[in-house]
Amino acid sequence: MPEITEKSIVKTEAIFTEDKSHRYLLRKEWDKNKPKAMVIMTNPSSAGEISIDYTTMYVINNLLKLDYGSVDVVNIFSKIDVKISTKYGTEDLTDEENDNQIVKSATRADSIIVAWGKNGDNNKKIRDRQEQVFNLLQEYKEKLYTIESEDGKKGFHPLAPQIRFHWKLSKIDLELKKEKGKESQEENK
Repeated sequence: MPEITEKSIVKTEAIFTEDKSHRYLLRKEWDKNKPKAMVIMTNPSSAGEISIDYTTMYVINNLLKLDYGSVDVVNIFSKIDVKISTKYGTEDLTDEENDNQIVKSATRADSIIVAWGKNGDNNKKIRDRQEQVFNLLQEYKEKLYTIESEDGKKGFHPLAPQIRFHWKLSKIDLELKKEKGKESQEENK
């Protein structure tokens, strides 16, 4: 049987602060002719222009299966940390440049995948920031998706065991989210 050799190039771009304490964007492109995805998570870890972490690996592998050709990974908080600490103020965790990069990526993307998982469910600071990001993305609401498991549950982070190897994308209805948010606020009064 004849052997075949396959070759490809993955172009990478990473935008950091000068001291590398914040990462605003991690872009990976393997086929410029295919749709572009944007994946929004909570905060960046160690992945950069060369190094890769498990989260980035699962993102790329799943987007490849879904026939995308590139991804912009952005985060609601830009501070690089293994685990986000809410002891910091929001101004220490993110800044205006992060919001600018989120909007720039949204403009380029064919699909915007919200993949921050459930961590905002029990943390007001994270939940408030998620709402700010949804407000930034209002103009792009038709492109918003979340990751859904085989059993129909939604709102996963790429490391969640249920979806690591198989993503199903599900549309997000921002109007419905706003109504649910108002109901929650009323219940908490």
